[in-house]
Amino acid sequence: MPEATRPTSITCARCGVQKKVGRSGPIPTYCSAVCRNALSNERARTDGRYEQRLARERQQAAAQRENSARPCPYCGSPMTNPRRVQCGAPECKRQSTNDRMREYQRQYREKHGHFQSRLYDRGRKKQYTITCIQCGREATVTKATSRFCSTECWYEAKRLATAQAHAQLVLWRRNRYPLRIQVIRVRRPLRRRWYSACCPMCETWFLTDNPRDQNCSPRCGRKASKDKERARKREAFVAPVSRMRIFERDRWTCQLCDKRVKRNAVVPDPLAPVLDHVLPLAQGGTHEPANVQLAHYLCNSLKSDGVWGDGEQLALIG
Repeated sequence: MPEATRPTSITCARCGVQKKVGRSGPIPTYCSAVCRNALSNERARTDGRYEQRLARERQQAAAQRENSARPCPYCGSPMTNPRRVQCGAPECKRQSTNDRMREYQRQYREKHGHFQSRLYDRGRKKQYTITCIQCGREATVTKATSRFCSTECWYEAKRLATAQAHAQLVLWRRNRYPLRIQVIRVRRPLRRRWYSACCPMCETWFLTDNPRDQNCSPRCGRKASKDKERARKREAFVAPVSRMRIFERDRWTCQLCDKRVKRNAVVPDPLAPVLDHVLPLAQGGTHEPANVQLAHYLCNSLKSDGVWGDGEQLALIG
């Protein structure tokens, strides 16, 4: 009978990698122990042995916790954690902390002759009986000038007083002239005087305590300042310009390409709405409603400081 020849290399039964075989010893089936263990785990998960073993171990751990459970020394609830000194309820935590601090103070007094905190050595304060001005109940306090029985009553009285003092601040009406400021009339003087005004940039009504505020937000203020600064550098005439009024006047249509603009888009979106000067400031134009129009950001950028004339229009895609 001819002898079986020993192969020089094998192919791993799991990953298919070629591995050299030694001259002696059993012929391996896998390239490494990692592939052997991985294939064994895959088989265990496939036939359900892994889940059965995991469930059995969980049952054993639960049974062990139940057998080792002991009652809470304060409320009697079972505690499965052997390192717990109380069940974890708020009341049990408070009682456990108090007992621990009492024991610590007792040991400290035995060692030093007095408590660590001098509050334990002080006598009780004198107590007074008052009638709470908020709820009308009698209470015992330690200060003769106290007027409330608790902090809750003090906060409630403070809230009611503030609400009554500022009840007139929310009552304001639209002004007939948007660019003017209207003073809110109140029945009695307050610490502040509030005003209602309309932002010339976005046509939004807002409340302010500073009569010099002309814009509803810093963003609108920066836009208005930027437009005015550009005009002042060119020594051009400057007049109040409302972006929203110009956009509504031009019906949200670019005056250079006759196409709609995206209302909610912002620069640098090509279709964002911007103000364009019909006669550029570089050529002697003015910054006033008659010399501004709505345009796409891309159209305005391509126009630059030139003049768009002779009926030529710009073709935008989309």
